[in-house]
Amino acid sequence: MKRSLLILIMICFLQLWGNSVFSPQGYPLCTSGNDVYGDGMGGTGIADLYRINGNMDNPSLMVTSNNVTLSTAVNMGYYWYEDVDNRFRDDGIVLPYFKITVPMKNHRLGVSLRSLFSGNLDTGGASSAVAGSDTLYYDEINRKTGNIYRMGLEYAYKNEYLNIGASVLYYLGNDIHYWSLDFEETGYTNSKYEIEKRFSGMNWNVGVSRKFGNLAIGASYLPAVKLDGSEYYRYNFSPGTDTLSSETDLFEIPATINSGVTFLAGKTLKLNCDFRYRFWGNTEITFVNSFSGAEEFYHDSWRIGGGLSYDPMIGYGKWYESIPVRGGVSFSKLPFRYKDKDVMELGFSAGSSLQLSSPGRKLDFAFKYTTRNNGISGDKEDQSFEFSVGITGIDIFKKSPKRIAERDIPRVDPGMGVLEDTQ
Repeated sequence: MKRSLLILIMICFLQLWGNSVFSPQGYPLCTSGNDVYGDGMGGTGIADLYRINGNMDNPSLMVTSNNVTLSTAVNMGYYWYEDVDNRFRDDGIVLPYFKITVPMKNHRLGVSLRSLFSGNLDTGGASSAVAGSDTLYYDEINRKTGNIYRMGLEYAYKNEYLNIGASVLYYLGNDIHYWSLDFEETGYTNSKYEIEKRFSGMNWNVGVSRKFGNLAIGASYLPAVKLDGSEYYRYNFSPGTDTLSSETDLFEIPATINSGVTFLAGKTLKLNCDFRYRFWGNTEITFVNSFSGAEEFYHDSWRIGGGLSYDPMIGYGKWYESIPVRGGVSFSKLPFRYKDKDVMELGFSAGSSLQLSSPGRKLDFAFKYTTRNNGISGDKEDQSFEFSVGITGIDIFKKSPKRIAERDIPRVDPGMGVLEDTQ
Protein backbone atom coordinates (compact mmCIF):
# COMPACT_ATOMS: atom_id res chain seq x y z
CA MET A 1 0.00 0.00 0.00
CA LYS A 2 2.79 2.44 0.90
CA ARG A 3 4.61 1.71 -2.35
CA SER A 4 1.47 2.28 -4.42
CA LEU A 5 0.78 5.49 -2.59
CA LEU A 6 4.35 6.68 -3.17
CA ILE A 7 4.09 6.02 -6.91
CA LEU A 8 0.80 7.88 -7.04
CA ILE A 9 2.31 10.83 -5.15
CA MET A 10 5.27 11.02 -7.56
CA ILE A 11 2.92 11.02 -10.55
CA CYS A 12 0.92 13.88 -9.08
CA PHE A 13 4.11 15.72 -8.10
CA LEU A 14 5.28 15.76 -11.72
CA GLN A 15 1.89 17.09 -12.76
CA LEU A 16 2.27 19.82 -10.16
CA TRP A 17 5.47 21.02 -11.78
CA GLY A 18 4.19 20.63 -15.31
CA ASN A 19 0.64 21.95 -15.55
CA SER A 20 1.85 23.66 -18.70
CA VAL A 21 4.72 22.32 -20.75
CA PHE A 22 5.63 25.93 -21.49
CA SER A 23 6.23 26.96 -17.85
CA PRO A 24 8.50 24.33 -16.24
CA GLN A 25 9.66 26.76 -13.55
CA GLY A 26 6.10 27.86 -12.81
CA TYR A 27 6.39 31.34 -14.37
CA PRO A 28 4.58 31.24 -17.72
CA LEU A 29 4.22 35.04 -17.93
CA CYS A 30 7.22 37.26 -18.59
CA THR A 31 6.88 41.02 -19.13
CA SER A 32 8.67 42.60 -22.09
CA GLY A 33 10.25 45.44 -20.08
CA ASN A 34 8.44 48.08 -22.12
CA ASP A 35 5.70 50.48 -21.07
CA VAL A 36 2.17 50.10 -22.43
CA TYR A 37 2.99 52.25 -25.48
CA GLY A 38 5.82 49.88 -26.41
CA ASP A 39 3.71 46.78 -25.69
CA GLY A 40 1.27 47.97 -28.34
CA MET A 41 4.15 48.05 -30.87
CA GLY A 42 5.18 44.43 -30.58
CA GLY A 43 6.90 44.87 -27.22
CA THR A 44 9.50 47.31 -28.59
CA GLY A 45 11.03 50.59 -27.45
CA ILE A 46 14.62 49.91 -26.33
CA ALA A 47 15.78 52.80 -28.57
CA ASP A 48 12.73 55.09 -28.79
CA LEU A 49 14.02 58.57 -27.86
CA TYR A 50 11.17 60.39 -29.61
CA ARG A 51 8.68 60.27 -26.72
CA ILE A 52 8.56 60.02 -22.91
CA ASN A 53 9.74 56.42 -22.66
CA GLY A 54 9.25 54.30 -19.54
CA ASN A 55 11.29 51.31 -20.78
CA MET A 56 12.52 49.16 -17.85
CA ASP A 57 15.54 47.55 -19.54
CA ASN A 58 17.50 50.58 -20.85
CA PRO A 59 18.03 53.16 -18.07
CA SER A 60 19.54 55.68 -20.50
CA LEU A 61 16.04 56.31 -21.92
CA MET A 62 15.18 58.33 -18.79
CA VAL A 63 16.67 61.32 -20.65
CA THR A 64 13.34 61.62 -22.51
CA SER A 65 11.71 62.99 -19.31
CA ASN A 66 12.16 66.72 -18.72
CA ASN A 67 9.78 66.89 -15.76
CA VAL A 68 9.27 64.75 -12.67
CA THR A 69 7.39 61.93 -14.37
CA LEU A 70 5.28 59.06 -13.07
CA SER A 71 4.55 56.00 -15.20
CA THR A 72 2.48 52.99 -14.17
CA ALA A 73 -0.01 50.51 -15.63
CA VAL A 74 -2.57 47.77 -15.02
CA ASN A 75 -2.52 44.51 -17.00
CA MET A 76 -5.56 42.22 -17.26
CA GLY A 77 -5.27 38.87 -18.98
CA TYR A 78 -6.98 35.63 -19.94
CA TYR A 79 -4.78 32.54 -20.34
CA TRP A 80 -5.39 28.98 -21.43
CA TYR A 81 -3.61 25.86 -22.68
CA GLU A 82 -4.91 22.57 -23.92
CA ASP A 83 -3.95 19.24 -25.46
CA VAL A 84 -5.79 15.98 -26.14
CA ASP A 85 -6.28 15.17 -22.45
CA ASN A 86 -6.12 18.43 -20.47
CA ARG A 87 -7.41 21.96 -20.55
CA PHE A 88 -6.65 24.90 -18.32
CA ARG A 89 -8.18 28.37 -18.06
CA ASP A 90 -7.23 31.29 -15.87
CA ASP A 91 -7.55 35.04 -15.69
CA GLY A 92 -5.67 37.57 -13.64
CA ILE A 93 -4.70 41.16 -13.02
CA VAL A 94 -1.21 42.47 -12.32
CA LEU A 95 0.60 45.81 -11.94
CA PRO A 96 3.44 45.29 -14.46
CA TYR A 97 5.53 48.33 -13.52
CA PHE A 98 5.80 51.57 -11.57
CA LYS A 99 8.44 54.22 -12.28
CA ILE A 100 9.31 57.77 -11.18
CA THR A 101 11.93 59.87 -13.02
CA VAL A 102 13.42 63.09 -11.59
CA PRO A 103 15.43 65.40 -13.94
CA MET A 104 18.29 67.63 -12.73
CA LYS A 105 19.82 69.50 -15.67
CA ASN A 106 21.54 66.77 -17.74
CA HIS A 107 21.12 64.14 -15.00
CA ARG A 108 18.17 61.84 -14.34
CA LEU A 109 17.38 59.81 -11.24
CA GLY A 110 14.75 57.11 -11.22
CA VAL A 111 13.07 54.53 -9.03
CA SER A 112 11.30 51.57 -10.62
CA LEU A 113 9.39 48.43 -9.65
CA ARG A 114 8.70 45.77 -12.25
CA SER A 115 6.98 42.38 -12.33
CA LEU A 116 9.56 40.20 -14.08
CA PHE A 117 8.01 36.69 -14.02
CA SER A 118 4.62 35.56 -12.71
CA GLY A 119 2.30 32.57 -12.78
CA ASN A 120 -0.88 31.35 -11.11
CA LEU A 121 -2.13 27.85 -11.90
CA ASP A 122 -5.08 26.21 -10.12
CA THR A 123 -6.17 22.80 -11.37
CA GLY A 124 -7.72 19.64 -9.96
CA GLY A 125 -10.77 17.46 -9.88
CA ALA A 126 -11.91 13.86 -9.50
CA SER A 127 -9.54 11.25 -10.91
CA SER A 128 -8.45 7.62 -10.55
CA ALA A 129 -5.30 5.51 -10.68
CA VAL A 130 -4.51 1.79 -10.72
CA ALA A 131 -2.47 0.59 -7.71
CA GLY A 132 -1.79 -3.14 -8.03
CA SER A 133 -5.16 -4.87 -8.36
CA ASP A 134 -7.05 -1.88 -6.94
CA THR A 135 -8.48 1.16 -8.67
CA LEU A 136 -8.18 4.20 -6.46
CA TYR A 137 -10.62 7.10 -6.77
CA TYR A 138 -9.58 10.43 -5.34
CA ASP A 139 -9.96 14.21 -5.57
CA GLU A 140 -6.78 16.05 -6.47
CA ILE A 141 -5.87 19.74 -6.12
CA ASN A 142 -2.78 21.30 -7.75
CA ARG A 143 -1.97 24.95 -7.14
CA LYS A 144 1.06 27.01 -8.11
CA THR A 145 1.64 30.67 -7.33
CA GLY A 146 4.86 32.48 -8.13
CA ASN A 147 6.18 35.99 -8.70
CA ILE A 148 9.58 37.59 -9.21
CA TYR A 149 9.75 41.36 -8.81
CA ARG A 150 12.64 43.67 -9.67
CA MET A 151 13.24 46.99 -7.94
CA GLY A 152 15.75 49.46 -9.36
CA LEU A 153 17.56 52.66 -8.43
CA GLU A 154 18.47 54.22 -11.78
CA TYR A 155 20.71 56.99 -13.10
CA ALA A 156 21.07 58.48 -16.60
CA TYR A 157 23.21 61.22 -18.11
CA LYS A 158 21.97 63.18 -21.13
CA ASN A 159 24.64 63.91 -23.71
CA GLU A 160 24.54 64.99 -27.34
CA TYR A 161 27.01 62.27 -28.29
CA LEU A 162 25.81 59.33 -26.18
CA ASN A 163 23.20 58.97 -23.45
CA ILE A 164 24.34 56.57 -20.75
CA GLY A 165 22.45 54.94 -17.88
CA ALA A 166 22.98 52.44 -15.09
CA SER A 167 20.82 50.75 -12.45
CA VAL A 168 21.28 48.96 -9.14
CA LEU A 169 18.72 46.14 -9.00
CA TYR A 170 17.15 44.09 -6.24
CA TYR A 171 15.13 40.93 -6.95
CA LEU A 172 12.47 39.51 -4.66
CA GLY A 173 10.62 36.30 -5.51
CA ASN A 174 8.41 33.53 -4.22
CA ASP A 175 7.15 30.19 -5.52
CA ILE A 176 4.48 28.20 -3.66
CA HIS A 177 3.33 24.74 -4.79
CA TYR A 178 0.39 23.07 -3.05
CA TRP A 179 -0.91 19.57 -3.75
CA SER A 180 -3.50 17.38 -1.99
CA LEU A 181 -5.18 13.98 -2.40
CA ASP A 182 -8.52 13.05 -0.87
CA PHE A 183 -9.27 9.31 -1.30
CA GLU A 184 -12.78 7.88 -1.42
CA GLU A 185 -11.56 4.62 0.17
CA THR A 186 -11.15 4.79 3.93
CA GLY A 187 -8.16 2.43 3.84
CA TYR A 188 -5.91 5.11 2.34
CA THR A 189 -4.64 8.16 4.17
CA ASN A 190 -5.40 11.55 2.67
CA SER A 191 -2.25 13.57 2.01
CA LYS A 192 -1.17 17.10 1.20
CA TYR A 193 2.13 18.79 0.54
CA GLU A 194 3.30 22.38 0.26
CA ILE A 195 6.65 23.51 -1.11
CA GLU A 196 7.44 27.18 -0.52
CA LYS A 197 10.45 29.03 -1.92
CA ARG A 198 11.40 32.59 -1.04
CA PHE A 199 14.50 34.16 -2.54
CA SER A 200 16.21 37.46 -3.35
CA GLY A 201 19.39 38.89 -4.87
CA MET A 202 21.24 41.99 -6.11
CA ASN A 203 22.30 42.87 -9.65
CA TRP A 204 22.96 45.80 -12.01
CA ASN A 205 22.52 46.76 -15.66
CA VAL A 206 23.77 49.43 -18.07
CA GLY A 207 22.32 51.03 -21.18
CA VAL A 208 23.17 53.52 -23.94
CA SER A 209 21.20 55.41 -26.58
CA ARG A 210 21.69 58.12 -29.19
CA LYS A 211 19.79 60.05 -31.87
CA PHE A 212 20.99 60.56 -35.44
CA GLY A 213 18.31 62.88 -36.81
CA ASN A 214 15.37 60.64 -37.68
CA LEU A 215 17.21 57.53 -36.47
CA ALA A 216 17.86 56.41 -32.88
CA ILE A 217 19.71 53.38 -31.54
CA GLY A 218 19.82 51.82 -28.08
CA ALA A 219 21.31 48.85 -26.27
CA SER A 220 21.57 47.44 -22.75
CA TYR A 221 23.30 44.63 -20.87
CA LEU A 222 22.24 42.71 -17.76
CA PRO A 223 24.68 40.21 -16.17
CA ALA A 224 23.60 36.86 -14.76
CA VAL A 225 22.74 36.60 -11.07
CA LYS A 226 21.77 33.78 -8.71
CA LEU A 227 18.93 34.33 -6.26
CA ASP A 228 19.44 32.85 -2.79
CA GLY A 229 16.76 31.98 -0.31
CA SER A 230 14.96 29.35 1.71
CA GLU A 231 12.94 26.34 0.62
CA TYR A 232 10.34 24.86 2.97
CA TYR A 233 8.65 21.44 2.75
CA ARG A 234 5.46 20.80 4.71
CA TYR A 235 3.65 17.46 4.87
CA ASN A 236 0.05 17.07 6.04
CA PHE A 237 0.33 20.21 8.28
CA SER A 238 -0.44 18.09 11.36
CA PRO A 239 1.07 18.53 14.86
CA GLY A 240 4.52 17.04 15.04
CA THR A 241 5.12 17.16 11.26
CA ASP A 242 8.63 18.34 10.42
CA THR A 243 9.21 21.49 8.36
CA LEU A 244 12.57 21.45 6.59
CA SER A 245 14.40 24.49 5.23
CA SER A 246 17.65 25.00 3.37
CA GLU A 247 19.64 27.95 2.07
CA THR A 248 20.45 27.41 -1.60
CA ASP A 249 20.41 28.97 -5.06
CA LEU A 250 16.72 28.75 -5.95
CA PHE A 251 16.64 30.65 -9.23
CA GLU A 252 19.02 32.26 -11.70
CA ILE A 253 18.47 35.30 -13.91
CA PRO A 254 20.43 34.81 -17.16
CA ALA A 255 22.71 37.39 -18.73
CA THR A 256 20.69 39.43 -21.23
CA ILE A 257 21.55 41.67 -24.18
CA ASN A 258 18.96 44.08 -25.64
CA SER A 259 19.37 46.19 -28.76
CA GLY A 260 17.07 48.15 -31.00
CA VAL A 261 16.55 50.87 -33.55
CA THR A 262 13.82 53.49 -34.02
CA PHE A 263 13.20 55.35 -37.29
CA LEU A 264 10.92 58.34 -37.90
CA ALA A 265 9.32 57.92 -41.33
CA GLY A 266 7.85 61.38 -41.79
CA LYS A 267 6.13 63.56 -39.21
CA THR A 268 3.61 61.01 -37.95
CA LEU A 269 4.98 57.52 -38.65
CA LYS A 270 7.54 55.68 -36.55
CA LEU A 271 9.16 52.24 -36.90
CA ASN A 272 10.65 50.18 -34.04
CA CYS A 273 12.70 47.00 -34.14
CA ASP A 274 14.07 45.30 -30.99
CA PHE A 275 16.21 42.21 -30.44
CA ARG A 276 16.80 40.37 -27.13
CA TYR A 277 19.14 37.47 -26.42
CA ARG A 278 19.17 35.63 -23.06
CA PHE A 279 21.99 33.27 -22.15
CA TRP A 280 19.88 30.61 -20.42
CA GLY A 281 22.33 27.95 -21.57
CA ASN A 282 24.98 29.37 -19.22
CA THR A 283 22.79 28.99 -16.14
CA GLU A 284 23.09 26.08 -13.74
CA ILE A 285 19.39 25.69 -12.92
CA THR A 286 17.47 22.71 -14.26
CA PHE A 287 13.85 21.66 -14.60
CA VAL A 288 12.05 18.33 -14.59
CA ASN A 289 10.48 17.46 -17.93
CA SER A 290 6.85 16.79 -17.01
CA PHE A 291 6.51 14.05 -19.65
CA SER A 292 9.80 12.16 -19.54
CA GLY A 293 10.61 12.81 -15.87
CA ALA A 294 14.21 13.63 -16.86
CA GLU A 295 16.15 16.54 -15.44
CA GLU A 296 17.05 18.99 -18.20
CA PHE A 297 19.01 22.21 -18.66
CA TYR A 298 17.78 25.36 -20.33
CA HIS A 299 18.89 26.62 -23.74
CA ASP A 300 19.67 30.15 -24.92
CA SER A 301 16.58 32.07 -26.01
CA TRP A 302 15.95 35.06 -28.23
CA ARG A 303 13.17 37.44 -29.14
CA ILE A 304 12.68 39.84 -32.06
CA GLY A 305 9.89 42.40 -32.27
CA GLY A 306 8.80 45.05 -34.73
CA GLY A 307 6.15 47.75 -34.62
CA LEU A 308 4.67 50.71 -36.49
CA SER A 309 2.97 53.73 -34.91
CA TYR A 310 0.91 56.60 -36.23
CA ASP A 311 1.13 59.63 -33.90
CA PRO A 312 -0.72 62.60 -35.46
CA MET A 313 -0.57 66.21 -34.34
CA ILE A 314 -3.34 67.06 -31.88
CA GLY A 315 -6.05 69.35 -33.27
CA TYR A 316 -5.29 68.92 -36.97
CA GLY A 317 -7.41 67.20 -39.61
CA LYS A 318 -10.66 65.36 -39.11
CA TRP A 319 -11.45 63.57 -35.86
CA TYR A 320 -10.44 60.13 -37.13
CA GLU A 321 -7.14 61.53 -38.44
CA SER A 322 -6.15 62.62 -34.93
CA ILE A 323 -6.48 59.15 -33.34
CA PRO A 324 -3.06 57.59 -32.64
CA VAL A 325 -2.78 53.91 -33.50
CA ARG A 326 0.04 51.38 -33.43
CA GLY A 327 0.62 47.70 -33.93
CA GLY A 328 3.35 45.12 -33.94
CA VAL A 329 4.44 41.51 -33.98
CA SER A 330 7.03 39.52 -32.02
CA PHE A 331 8.65 36.13 -32.53
CA SER A 332 10.58 34.26 -29.83
CA LYS A 333 12.40 31.01 -29.13
CA LEU A 334 11.77 29.90 -25.55
CA PRO A 335 14.57 28.48 -23.36
CA PHE A 336 13.30 24.88 -23.22
CA ARG A 337 12.25 22.14 -25.65
CA TYR A 338 9.43 19.64 -25.96
CA LYS A 339 9.89 16.32 -27.79
CA ASP A 340 13.32 17.58 -28.94
CA LYS A 341 11.63 20.48 -30.71
CA ASP A 342 12.17 24.17 -30.01
CA VAL A 343 9.14 25.86 -28.48
CA MET A 344 8.28 29.08 -30.33
CA GLU A 345 6.15 32.03 -29.27
CA LEU A 346 4.28 34.33 -31.65
CA GLY A 347 2.65 37.55 -30.45
CA PHE A 348 0.47 40.21 -32.05
CA SER A 349 -0.32 43.55 -30.44
CA ALA A 350 -2.15 46.81 -31.09
CA GLY A 351 -2.62 50.01 -29.13
CA SER A 352 -3.78 53.60 -28.96
CA SER A 353 -3.56 56.65 -26.66
CA LEU A 354 -5.81 59.22 -25.10
CA GLN A 355 -4.33 62.68 -24.62
CA LEU A 356 -4.95 64.20 -21.19
CA SER A 357 -5.18 67.86 -20.19
CA SER A 358 -1.65 68.89 -21.22
CA PRO A 359 1.05 67.73 -23.66
CA GLY A 360 3.06 64.75 -22.47
CA ARG A 361 0.28 63.45 -20.21
CA LYS A 362 -1.72 60.60 -21.65
CA LEU A 363 -3.35 57.23 -21.20
CA ASP A 364 -1.99 54.37 -23.30
CA PHE A 365 -3.90 51.22 -24.23
CA ALA A 366 -2.53 47.94 -25.57
CA PHE A 367 -4.03 44.61 -26.68
CA LYS A 368 -1.84 41.52 -27.03
CA TYR A 369 -2.47 37.99 -28.26
CA THR A 370 0.20 35.32 -27.77
CA THR A 371 0.43 31.68 -28.81
CA ARG A 372 3.13 29.07 -28.04
CA ASN A 373 3.72 25.67 -29.63
CA ASN A 374 6.48 23.40 -30.92
CA GLY A 375 5.12 22.99 -34.44
CA ILE A 376 3.83 19.42 -33.94
CA SER A 377 0.17 19.12 -34.85
CA GLY A 378 -2.05 18.00 -31.95
CA ASP A 379 0.50 18.76 -29.23
CA LYS A 380 0.08 21.19 -26.39
CA GLU A 381 -0.55 24.84 -27.10
CA ASP A 382 -0.54 27.88 -24.81
CA GLN A 383 -2.54 30.99 -25.66
CA SER A 384 -3.20 34.27 -23.89
CA PHE A 385 -5.02 37.53 -24.44
CA GLU A 386 -4.02 40.62 -22.46
CA PHE A 387 -5.30 44.17 -22.15
CA SER A 388 -3.17 46.90 -20.56
CA VAL A 389 -3.88 50.48 -19.50
CA GLY A 390 -0.97 52.77 -18.64
CA ILE A 391 -0.58 56.36 -17.57
CA THR A 392 2.53 58.38 -18.42
CA GLY A 393 3.86 61.88 -18.04
CA ILE A 394 2.15 63.18 -14.90
CA ASP A 395 4.43 65.68 -13.14
CA ILE A 396 3.49 65.10 -9.51
CA PHE A 397 5.46 68.12 -8.25
CA LYS A 398 4.53 70.75 -10.83
CA LYS A 399 2.07 73.40 -9.66
CA SER A 400 -0.53 74.98 -11.91
CA PRO A 401 0.17 78.69 -12.60
CA LYS A 402 -1.93 81.17 -10.62
CA ARG A 403 -4.19 83.23 -12.88
CA ILE A 404 -5.32 85.72 -10.18
CA ALA A 405 -1.95 87.05 -8.99
CA GLU A 406 -1.15 90.78 -9.37
CA ARG A 407 0.53 91.66 -12.64
CA ASP A 408 2.25 94.78 -13.94
CA ILE A 409 0.20 96.52 -16.67
CA PRO A 410 2.52 98.07 -19.28
CA ARG A 411 2.21 101.82 -19.80
CA VAL A 412 1.48 103.17 -23.26
CA ASP A 413 4.44 104.67 -25.09
CA PRO A 414 3.63 108.36 -25.85
CA GLY A 415 5.48 108.04 -29.11
CA MET A 416 2.76 105.75 -30.39
CA GLY A 417 0.32 108.68 -30.65
CA VAL A 418 -2.19 107.15 -28.25
CA LEU A 419 -3.61 109.15 -25.33
CA GLU A 420 -3.33 107.36 -22.01
CA ASP A 421 -6.42 107.13 -19.86
CA THR A 422 -5.28 108.44 -16.46
CA GLN A 423 -8.70 108.73 -14.88
